[in-house]
Amino acid sequence: MIVKTQGVVLNYIKYGDTSIICKIYTKSLGLQSYIINGIRNSKSKNIGLFQPLNILDLVVYHKKNSGLQRIKENKLEYPFTSLHLNMKKVSVCFFLAEFLSKIFQSDEDQGNKFNFIKDSLIIFDGLEKNYSNFHIQFLIKFSKYHGIDIIDSVQLSGNKDRNAINTLIKECVKNSYKVKIKSNNILRNNVLNLIIEYYSRNLDININLNSIKVLKKIFN
Repeated sequence: MIVKTQGVVLNYIKYGDTSIICKIYTKSLGLQSYIINGIRNSKSKNIGLFQPLNILDLVVYHKKNSGLQRIKENKLEYPFTSLHLNMKKVSVCFFLAEFLSKIFQSDEDQGNKFNFIKDSLIIFDGLEKNYSNFHIQFLIKFSKYHGIDIIDSVQLSGNKDRNAINTLIKECVKNSYKVKIKSNNILRNNVLNLIIEYYSRNLDININLNSIKVLKKIFN
């Protein structure tokens, strides 16, 4: 079956001498793994398409119950201008890509969830300043698409105290990505740990992220 869809690249691993196996979260088919032959040979210029969180237009061959799928056609749907050039944004991309790869499943009908991710990334790409809390806000806002909507700080902190952690959570819940929210590295790291624990507990999955260490250092 041939399917036309959009996809967000999560990661890839090398396969053989010139190929890769790429995990892509698609709008129509959910999480899928695609084998892409010859992409790593010296004449190919397309490996850049598969950077983390790139948004692609895809035409794919899809076989149900197959662990590996194939891509018929692919091209950039939205060319980012800063996500893969700014080191802070690059670290956020790797973190979010790893996080998403841990919680996604290969379910169909991902429209609303996919559109949220795509719209958020386009906004993030356009932000020139005040984006240190983007990943915090993204994870908080994304929770509703898994039925575990974070609407209050007490869900994460476990208390109603008027402290800096609860204040940051509340600000991230109620504000858009473009609003400047006061924070610091220690606060962000504490809140990020609480969010990951919340997802792990409510989705009953173990979320261990290698990229989180780099992310915390970059924003220090």
